Amino acid sequence: MSRNDLRSQSLDLLRFPLAVVVLAIHTFSTEGFTMHGVEYSLDNMPVLLEINRFIDGFLRGQSVPIYFFISGFVFFLGIDLTKEKYIQKLKNRLKTLLIPYVIWNAVAVLWVLVRFLPCFSSLFPNIGKVQLDFSLPAILETFWNAKEGIFIYPIVADEVVNNSTYPQNVPLWFVRDLMIVVLCTPILYKVLQHTRHYFVAGLGVLWFTLAYWDLGHINQLLTAFFFFSWGSYMSVNKKDMMQEFSRFFKGSMIFYPLLALLFVASVHYFPDASDTIKRLNVFVGLFFAYNISAWLLTHRICKVSPFLASSSFFIYITHILIAGEFLKLLFFIFRPVTDWGMLSVYVSAVVVTVVFLLLIFYLLRRYTPSFLKIIAGRK
Repeated sequence: MSRNDLRSQSLDLLRFPLAVVVLAIHTFSTEGFTMHGVEYSLDNMPVLLEINRFIDGFLRGQSVPIYFFISGFVFFLGIDLTKEKYIQKLKNRLKTLLIPYVIWNAVAVLWVLVRFLPCFSSLFPNIGKVQLDFSLPAILETFWNAKEGIFIYPIVADEVVNNSTYPQNVPLWFVRDLMIVVLCTPILYKVLQHTRHYFVAGLGVLWFTLAYWDLGHINQLLTAFFFFSWGSYMSVNKKDMMQEFSRFFKGSMIFYPLLALLFVASVHYFPDASDTIKRLNVFVGLFFAYNISAWLLTHRICKVSPFLASSSFFIYITHILIAGEFLKLLFFIFRPVTDWGMLSVYVSAVVVTVVFLLLIFYLLRRYTPSFLKIIAGRK
């Protein structure tokens, strides 16, 4: 396998597990869930709560930065960004990003509106507390920042305020901010050509330091621009990713799990340091993910599945609609009363959701590939 093939396959190998990681993070939540008007909290389940913290340390926040990096690297790979090439790229991203973004946010809105039907009143008794605003500004905001959109939820007194902005389909904030960065690629291209790694390093410093202030969407955009620019820098300046990343193989294998464990410990003993540790963990996680992927391929432990790689985006944009419902269904069926029983329900919910979405993706690709290309931007 040539170095270019290994580089390409290493990136492809990451796509599916990264999507599953996002799904698992959104399924395993310390917030618990509500079913038939009853709130089920994890506060009285120390084992499951601790496992959630380990998941936070090792997995939370890792996938989207790597997706931004891959997107930046692939965007500029093997091209000089002329005006014609830029327009061509925009037309392509219209199909692969914007159209799926609009479709699946609209589906997410309809998914909530269905709960207002009288026949579902017993399943969602708290939905009556939600007010609706169908004004044009509210509808548009739902596709940008759902907190200011159609659904007006009651304010909880002890609710933690988070100024980050998410569309109705929460994971699609990645697609939204990726589209913003893509619009800026002509500027990025010129800057990266002339400033080399200094511009990327500057963005990295901002990304790291400004995390201590809740700047809302600015924090999210910094994540997008930093990791996208980092990947773009390697393509624009024709850096050998294999050579660059492999130098940090041993370091990433040591520091990534170490930082994850330190993050878990910080939750108990020094919470003020947890944000710093997590940022370092996410940064090192990029090296860890790519190096472990390349290592698995070179040692022939696994190989890229084109089907799984192509399904990753579909899983990413759809899972938030059904993962919670599968969790509630499995909880209703098995009625766990212990920590370990609840853990088995959470793990089963992840597995069932992945298998279900893979089946749907397979059926769509086999029988309605044109439709799949419209709703997911790819076959």
